[in-house]
Amino acid sequence: MLECTMQILNEQVVTAWVLEHPAHFQLLSPFIKKGDRNDVLIITTREECMNMYKKSKNYLPDREVFFVERPFAKNYSRLKTLLKVIKRRIRVKRFLNKRQKNNPIDRIVVMGASLELLSAKAARINQRIYISDTEIHHLAHKLALRSATDVLLPKYWRKDLDDGFSEKCKKYKINLLIHENIHAEMRVFNRNHKCNDRIICRLLEGGGNHDSKEILDVENKLHLINGKIDFFNEGFLHENPWELCNLISQYSSVITQSTTFAAEAAIQNIPTLLFSKAKRGFLSELLSRNKPLIQCLSISDFENSVKEWEKIKLNQKK
Repeated sequence: MLECTMQILNEQVVTAWVLEHPAHFQLLSPFIKKGDRNDVLIITTREECMNMYKKSKNYLPDREVFFVERPFAKNYSRLKTLLKVIKRRIRVKRFLNKRQKNNPIDRIVVMGASLELLSAKAARINQRIYISDTEIHHLAHKLALRSATDVLLPKYWRKDLDDGFSEKCKKYKINLLIHENIHAEMRVFNRNHKCNDRIICRLLEGGGNHDSKEILDVENKLHLINGKIDFFNEGFLHENPWELCNLISQYSSVITQSTTFAAEAAIQNIPTLLFSKAKRGFLSELLSRNKPLIQCLSISDFENSVKEWEKIKLNQKK
């Protein structure tokens, strides 16, 4: 049965929260704050996540933490990735088994990190919640079908991209819950900043398991764009990473290869130029709402996309 709610995350039970991306920290932190003092945070040791955690004093409560290594990276071979996946699954399973004996966990909540769901199932954690807004993450979906008890998807989810995942949830008798919002708008943005005339730019390293096929290499073309650009690229350890989404509002416009960063900017009505082949339901939703988002899908369309973006910027100044 479809249910329009995110309230399932507010249930007062002992929870293992998996945080594998800076956006996961931002989205899940309000629920973690309301959670149980016996909750545990499973955090991936990618640099940006560690930066979020080290500077989380005012954003996250004090909880037990278990660190795991990210299995994907730009220079990893398939064999190295596979070995890291196996190692991570075994380590998490051992940790969860130990917790189940000493301080039982009632549920696990993951965003795309379905590997932890398999470990949780083996450790006999009864409720296993999978959240996604990335239809093309097919491998994660397949693992979720084998291990999730509940799946949370947005209303704008594109079934044409998910390789049958949402339909298969019914077949596997998984509780499918539908919520209303784009993940990026499920935050409180601070819009009290004075906007400057500069451009904020975020480029990606391309180490994810799907983004390497989507990213357009535009770094050597950015000099063709008029305006002063400040770079906050992936891997840049921002002094206050929790406020990066609010920092966007201090700029007149945005250039990025990140779909998440693009959504955070467009939600705040900041003219955004996304260089990516990515297909996402939330991008379609933003465009249907006439948000100031231009997506350049190929290098050959660079010039036209920049012109369309410049038009949006000009119209907002009027």
